[in-house]
Amino acid sequence: MKKITNKLAIFFIFIICISSIISFFTSIFFNYDIENEIKSEQENIALTILELMKKTDLSIDEIASISTTSMYEVSRIENIDCINLSREGLKKINDNGITFLTQGKYAGTTTILKVDETFIKISLHPRNTIFKIVVSRIWFTLTSYVFIGTFLIILLARIVVKPVLKLNEAVQEVAKGNFDVQVENSSDDEVGQLTQNFNKMTKELKNIEYLRKDFITNVSHEFKTPIASIQGFAKLLKSENITKEEIQEYSSIIVEETQRLSNLTTNILKLSKLENQEIVEKKTRFSLDEQIRKSILVLEHEWSKKNIEFDIELDKVDYLGDEELLQQVWLNILANAIKFSNINGKVDVSLKKGASSIIVKITDYGIGMSKETQKRIFEKFYQGERSRSHEGSGLGLALVKRILDLYDSSISVESEPNKGSSFTVELSL
Repeated sequence: MKKITNKLAIFFIFIICISSIISFFTSIFFNYDIENEIKSEQENIALTILELMKKTDLSIDEIASISTTSMYEVSRIENIDCINLSREGLKKINDNGITFLTQGKYAGTTTILKVDETFIKISLHPRNTIFKIVVSRIWFTLTSYVFIGTFLIILLARIVVKPVLKLNEAVQEVAKGNFDVQVENSSDDEVGQLTQNFNKMTKELKNIEYLRKDFITNVSHEFKTPIASIQGFAKLLKSENITKEEIQEYSSIIVEETQRLSNLTTNILKLSKLENQEIVEKKTRFSLDEQIRKSILVLEHEWSKKNIEFDIELDKVDYLGDEELLQQVWLNILANAIKFSNINGKVDVSLKKGASSIIVKITDYGIGMSKETQKRIFEKFYQGERSRSHEGSGLGLALVKRILDLYDSSISVESEPNKGSSFTVELSL
């Protein structure tokens, strides 16, 4: 990262130097004010010379020596014909006037006047030019500008690179297997966006790690019973004194337990994935009432065995969401309603659209549940009805609750033993 800091510093210092040089030559190019300043100062010297000639007895050479300054030189002109003067300029000098002669764009201006038949010129010292005057005036400013700018740029480069250094340290932590790393950054620039994406990445990696650990923990806990059952009945099938009816019975139990294991694995994976998901990624618009009807048809085999009657009252509603996820909600609630209904029972299904939410209510008139069971019904692996615990894994309603949480929606239950249960889903719009 030091290389990045150095590159940034060198790059900006180079820009400062180039801009300073360009500014300097630009100021020399636009030298109109300096030329006027030189003319004004030379004119003042000329007027001073004329006053000294009138009021003193000093000779021309003495006055020239007195009037010479560190910047301007005052001297005689031995041959005026050698000076490139116009007729108007020469006439003005002979009439005791002052004439300005420009020697070159960067050489400055020469002032010529006549004192007692002697021509005098006032000009910059040979070592002085407009270029040197500009340099003498702004060199300290330019040098200070470069040094101060360099210091500030180096400081700025370190501040800019600091988030990248933090990000580099965080990457090293992730490489060690630490997925709890989060880098703080409130900026909205490219580095800030990179940091946000890094934080998202670590969250996803952390979720994947939790998914793996949860799966192992839950599988090891919940698989013991069906595996032990399969193992026990498999041993019985190896017995010599066993009838055909018992073989058929034990084989059916083993098939049921393997199916239970398959369902359990599928549900654990779904729940673990949903628990580590923060948003609903896939959204499409679909008919919610039609989806509930299809869910009832999917479960036809289950409710037809118990001869259950459905009372359906569904408003026509279109909804924007993950169609597959929401179907899991209706399938799980309806499956529970069928499972805990009595033979020749009844299930009511209603769908109403309100101003700010959609209300789906599924009611059965079966065995119901106690207050204690209602409090824990949405916990993972909790099964309140022990007599039918072999029919499920205790994950269905946990899945439902997590899916609805992703939609900022809610589910509630009302139930009484031997009177049935009513599940109410409030889908947020």
